[in-house]
Amino acid sequence: MDGERPAGQDAPSPGLATPSGGDGPRVERLAPSRPQPPPPSWDADADGPGSPRGSVRPPDTTGTHDPAELPARGRRGVAGSLVAALVGAALGTAGTLAVVRTSPSFQGGGNVSAPVVEVTGSGTANVVQAVAEAVTPSVVRIDIVERRRDPANPTDVVEEAVGNGSGVIYRSDGYILTNNHVVADADRVRVRLATGERLDAQVVGTDPLSDLAVIKVERTGLPAIVVRMDPPVAVGEIAVAIGSPFGLDTTVTAGVVSATNRNIDVPDAANQQTLVIPNVFQTDAAINPGNSGGALVDGNGRLIGINTAIFSASGGSEGVGFAIPALQAVDVADELIDQGFVRHALLGITGFDLTAAAAEQLGVDAEGAVVDTVQPGTGADAAGLRSDDIVIALEGKPVRSMTELVVALRQFDPGDTVGLTVLRDGERLEVSVELGERPR
Repeated sequence: MDGERPAGQDAPSPGLATPSGGDGPRVERLAPSRPQPPPPSWDADADGPGSPRGSVRPPDTTGTHDPAELPARGRRGVAGSLVAALVGAALGTAGTLAVVRTSPSFQGGGNVSAPVVEVTGSGTANVVQAVAEAVTPSVVRIDIVERRRDPANPTDVVEEAVGNGSGVIYRSDGYILTNNHVVADADRVRVRLATGERLDAQVVGTDPLSDLAVIKVERTGLPAIVVRMDPPVAVGEIAVAIGSPFGLDTTVTAGVVSATNRNIDVPDAANQQTLVIPNVFQTDAAINPGNSGGALVDGNGRLIGINTAIFSASGGSEGVGFAIPALQAVDVADELIDQGFVRHALLGITGFDLTAAAAEQLGVDAEGAVVDTVQPGTGADAAGLRSDDIVIALEGKPVRSMTELVVALRQFDPGDTVGLTVLRDGERLEVSVELGERPR
């Protein structure tokens, strides 16, 4: 079919877009539960944290596990009520469905692609059921396991599952795509395939800035998910989420793509800051703690996003979930597989949004990002940027906030030269900056 490719091949970089905003409920990651203190207040940084919009703090969730995997001592129950549903959507009666394999299955662990659902006729019927059947084998549960001394017998080492997330089989030779916050700082990672088989996994690489990671199991011939290349994802399309919320394996929920091109601020408690994840999809398909790293697929079963966060007042699903676009995710995955890390450009400033009050204080009538500090030895320093400069455009495209500047810079690589339009003491300046590389 047009507009698809087996996972693991090169993909173009996605476009970047304008932010969403608003106070009220908080954006929460769907990470395995590991006790973390709430992040302190932060300064906006054009190369990392974005300016806060309301209360943003880590989720209050409880880790889940399969009790059969653990010793009798130290088992931890699942908090809250566990509700799972396989959502089937009958979207009309006309037409027929066919599940077709897009590439052959080779013996000996060759390239195996998951089936793609092909709809024929004038309508659709049981689309979600067919998509679930096709895609579920390509989604895994990821358990985070910690090893500790047995308090009752200090000479023994026991394992305890402290949380779970989800992952998507990216390549048939064992590479699995998930969220950074699922596996960051994990003592041990274990994967459970849709068949029920458990495998130990190694972390190949993580990228906190994009909140993506790749892990690997020693297995070949796995059904790699098919990545949608085109057309662009549109609002109103069928969206099916598959993952392991609360440790409930292969849970399927369905809805639509509610919005595209959202920018969200999420907590990074480990570094005591927030990060901006750009250009995410919003969906009303129910996602909950444990869905992180799982698949969001279209009505053909092609990957369109990696589920990563919810917008919630309660800590659970309220019909506002977010997924990192698949094209963005696979670009990061390819870099992690090839070199174990991702290179990000560094401008070298911290700053804040030009609010109405700040604009009045500075005596300007504009929107933009106000430079607070300039890091010595960076491209911004070499280009002569100063405190109180107001960045109003990058490469000729308007910049209306610090978050927009963060997002716009993500499309560039270290060593690129970018043009900034700056207001300084009421004068408009054009400044060229050679971007550095963000420290890893």
